[in-house]
Amino acid sequence: MKKITKIIPNIFTLLNLFFGCISIIFLQSKLFEYSAIFTTFSLIFDFLDGFISRSMKIENKFGKELDSLADMVSFGLVPSIIVFLLFQNMNGNQKIIPFIEWSSFLITIFSAWRLAKFNITYYMDKKNYGLTTPVNTIFFTSLSIIMKKYIPSNNINIIIKKMIFSPIIMFFIIFFSCYFLITKIPMISFNFYGISWKKNKKRYLFLLMSLLLLLTLHMIAIPCIIILYMITSIYFHRFNRKKLH
Repeated sequence: MKKITKIIPNIFTLLNLFFGCISIIFLQSKLFEYSAIFTTFSLIFDFLDGFISRSMKIENKFGKELDSLADMVSFGLVPSIIVFLLFQNMNGNQKIIPFIEWSSFLITIFSAWRLAKFNITYYMDKKNYGLTTPVNTIFFTSLSIIMKKYIPSNNINIIIKKMIFSPIIMFFIIFFSCYFLITKIPMISFNFYGISWKKNKKRYLFLLMSLLLLLTLHMIAIPCIIILYMITSIYFHRFNRKKLH
């Protein structure tokens, strides 16, 4: 029975990998919405494998390595393919910068770097450094759906779309994404310490702002919330450093 219990998290990890592969298949046909659905399944099973491991107090080196390999496909390769396809949609056959779309695979490279680093350092330091690969994937997945579905095709929005989804802007988004994947800046943890406002002030404020964004911007709120998360984390990191000095 113990042996069966130990493999349950690994089954969820493999399901994460399986749905990541299906997501890639849909991306080949530029079906971003269907890809997003299966990426969501990957995210769910990625959460469940860790949750069950912690709940059952299962420590498995094999499972940890398997999890990283699954994440490389679902949250390392998938966002790179999304960005590669977004680059192709931006200019059609006209390329402002030759081969700029290949820069999208920097996300895969830096995701691999982060996952390898995480495997080495996680048990030594449990702080939540940088942007996780699943959150990074949510960011780029939401961008793909926004570009395709959630910006109405009127003159003003077409101009905004061209500005935001331009090759140069996307290149800088890739650069910052890669930086935050491997940065040592501690991100806000959502482990609540009771229900006290004083002890959880920054968490409550962030959740409140996120809720307001979701109610007003809907799907467009998702990348905004992730950017807000990074900015808020940097602010509190600098604020805490000033207090120490």
